[in-house]
Amino acid sequence: MKIRQVTLLLIIISLLIHTFVFSQDELRKDGRYYVADITKEFDVNKSGELVMEDITGDIVITTWDKGQVWIHEVRRMDVYTKKEAEAIFEDAKKIYRQNGNTISVQGDRGFRSHASSNFEIKLPAQFSVDISTSGGDISIEKLEGKADLSTSGGDIDLKEVGGEVDARTSGGDIAVIKSSSEVDVKTSGGDIDIIDVLGEVNAKTSGGDILIRNNKAKVSARTSGGDIEMQNVGEQVEAMTSGGDIEVLGSAGDIEVSTSGGDLELMNIKGSAKGSTSGGDIEASEVENGISVKTSGGDIELDQIHGFIEASTSGGDIEAEMTDKAMSKDHHVELKSSGGDLTLYIPAKLNATINAEIKLHGSWGGRDSRYDIVSDFDLKKEKSDKDSRDQYIRAQGKINGGGDLIYLHTNNGNIRIKKTR
Repeated sequence: MKIRQVTLLLIIISLLIHTFVFSQDELRKDGRYYVADITKEFDVNKSGELVMEDITGDIVITTWDKGQVWIHEVRRMDVYTKKEAEAIFEDAKKIYRQNGNTISVQGDRGFRSHASSNFEIKLPAQFSVDISTSGGDISIEKLEGKADLSTSGGDIDLKEVGGEVDARTSGGDIAVIKSSSEVDVKTSGGDIDIIDVLGEVNAKTSGGDILIRNNKAKVSARTSGGDIEMQNVGEQVEAMTSGGDIEVLGSAGDIEVSTSGGDLELMNIKGSAKGSTSGGDIEASEVENGISVKTSGGDIELDQIHGFIEASTSGGDIEAEMTDKAMSKDHHVELKSSGGDLTLYIPAKLNATINAEIKLHGSWGGRDSRYDIVSDFDLKKEKSDKDSRDQYIRAQGKINGGGDLIYLHTNNGNIRIKKTR
């Protein structure tokens, strides 16, 4: 009879231990600090959610095939007595809760400068996470669910996340590598790296650089003071920076980029390209469906443009080359400079109507001007009278019977119209 009672008691104890949570906790002294090791295990289905709020410290999350959530917290306490440490330790063990397949870890809502924690967590890959920390880093790897993350001052590092990503940090860097859903990230002062993402990307930083590589969908990137670099990106691209350079090397569709003070480099664009800068140079090559760019003070160099060309600068030179690929496209051209040279290369077989003009000002006016219009095509050229109020050199004409309008205008600069090289 006693044996049966003892056996029944052991079974009940075993069930109590293995139902919902297993705990293994320890408090120890490490130099001037008291350190609490807290380990929790929760039995769950493979689809659930981990919620962590008001955490102070770093969080590292990996996944496994088990139907369990395993959490190891190391809490360091800068206190004078063991009694103080024990009180904090007891409070720390109470922050863990389970409600079905939702595991919650509720940090201290108050400010405890004497205590901080680092978390190592393993959970089923199908889980989603909702995490906020007041100052630590967040690292997640191989998660199939959603990731909703915020930290007040740490870095966020995500690798192989299948669900949607919404990540915010007030002062750290953000990296997302290999994601199959939408990615929305924002940092107030760090860099952003987005690599191998299948979904749409929205990336914003107030002062750092942005790198986006191998993205398959729409991309929107903004920074107030850094550079933007994109390589092999999606069907539609929008990028803006207030003070850095923008580089797009490979796009599957249309792009629109602008910077208030840097250079633009656009290469291998399968759609159309639109770009502007307030003070830098612009360089573009291999643009499939035409280009429209402007700068307030730099040079513009456009090479292998398949379609229309629109380019203007307030003080630099423009050199542009149009190819004879897909001649049925719109091939109009408009080049304008307030003080530089214009050089245009167009296909010999292009049907076009050319209107070119140099406005002459100051001592360079009149017939002794050093500026001129030079063309490989037969154009009618005229110059203003020496005593005329408006001094100019103009050239007009139709090539191959006329067609798309080619308009070229500069002040005190040369114009050269050449056959495509």
